[in-house]
Amino acid sequence: MKNVEDLKTYFEKIFFQKSSRFEFLEIGDGTSVVKLSPSSEDLRPGNTVSGPVMFEIADCAFYAAILFKDPDPMSVTVNCSINFFKRPSKNDLFAKASILKFGQKLVVGEVTIFSENIENKVAQAMMTYARPIKK
Repeated sequence: MKNVEDLKTYFEKIFFQKSSRFEFLEIGDGTSVVKLSPSSEDLRPGNTVSGPVMFEIADCAFYAAILFKDPDPMSVTVNCSINFFKRPSKNDLFAKASILKFGQKLVVGEVTIFSENIENKVAQAMMTYARPIKK
């Protein structure tokens, strides 16, 4: 992956069923920024975005950061821990992912989730992915 367009094209091939759900805003060496515009199905009582939707954008953003470094689609989530700071509004969500360690077997990093704008932090996820074993 060299840029956002490469990532979008690649994502449309490997996750065609979800490709229209996310907007890839930035991609770099071990980082990404992804946007999700929640629909009414993504809301829970109280007109706030549900936790599973916040996991979904965190997972997508971290996966995108990994794909930039290694375009093998077989990396998988093995652990995620999310701290929810406050309720997100029903407006756009943004997830900013950063890889902290890119090992031969595991990739560890963090994703900060924002609601409405990049200054309104609503959650933080710590992510671990397993990379496929290269033979």
